[in-house]
Amino acid sequence: MNDRSTWDRRKLRVVGIGAALLVSLLARPAAADKTDDDALRAEELFKEARAAIDRNDYAAACPKFEESLALVRRAGTLFNLAQCEEHEGRLVTAMRYYKEGIVVLDPGDPRLAPSKKKLAEIEPRIPFLTIKPKTELPKDTRVTIDGKEAEGVGVALPVNPGKRTIAVLAPKHTEETYLVEVGEAEQVELLVSAGKVIVEPPRLTPADLLSIRQRRIAAVSLLGVGALGFVAAGITGGLVVSTYNDVEKNCGGGRCATKDAYEAAQSGQTLLVVNTVAWGVGIAGAGAGAVLYLLANKKQAEKTGPTQSLLVGPGFVGVRGSF
Repeated sequence: MNDRSTWDRRKLRVVGIGAALLVSLLARPAAADKTDDDALRAEELFKEARAAIDRNDYAAACPKFEESLALVRRAGTLFNLAQCEEHEGRLVTAMRYYKEGIVVLDPGDPRLAPSKKKLAEIEPRIPFLTIKPKTELPKDTRVTIDGKEAEGVGVALPVNPGKRTIAVLAPKHTEETYLVEVGEAEQVELLVSAGKVIVEPPRLTPADLLSIRQRRIAAVSLLGVGALGFVAAGITGGLVVSTYNDVEKNCGGGRCATKDAYEAAQSGQTLLVVNTVAWGVGIAGAGAGAVLYLLANKKQAEKTGPTQSLLVGPGFVGVRGSF
């Protein structure tokens, strides 16, 4: 029984090894195909870049050299890209590519000596920018040059000639931006400081929020009552006018010709009272609601600044903002 079990385990192990070898053999051609494709594409891009240089179109050539280099890293591509960057005035980038290309060359490579000579010619032309704070910068302050993180503050940093944008980004401060122009081989010093402190509005306490909310709810309720009063006043006013016309036709000299006319006259007097009351409710409700709302809004403005406003126009009263 033990011999059979051992034999089964050996068979499983052999099958597993065979499967692993099969997967490896199948994967190798795919990997090789990708490498070949990358090499072919890199060569195409290199030729396109060289053709662009022949047309004096360095703006198109540099990106193609970069794309070719990303696929296959070759010394020839590095040197061509370095020359392209130098032509476009990006001396720091050109210097880096020359150094990378020199490192990968064999000691006896004929390109080594001219590349070192070219590097020696570029290095003295590179300007340096020293960024110094006028006063101590807040903790976690970031300084960028042309949108990229500066490698240090208070040290001479190699930069490309031309106009450079320096930004000081301090927590809870406005961004402070500086524009400086540096020429070849210049040593430039720039004093910087953090921007203005951003003052955050004080936060409302729960008691403040409750008080303001209660006032606003009461104000809106009163405005609603006032609106209903105006609606009632409009309806009863229309009825009063209609009733008055009937009374004018059928009543005169203090007497009414018919019972219906008499009842209409009595109803008109009642409607007139209701109309007067409705107008009073409308005016009082709208006025009290507006005053209460403005008081609540004033209290919040004292804490955080205004966030709502009362809108009054022909035929409407409204509120704009958030509750």
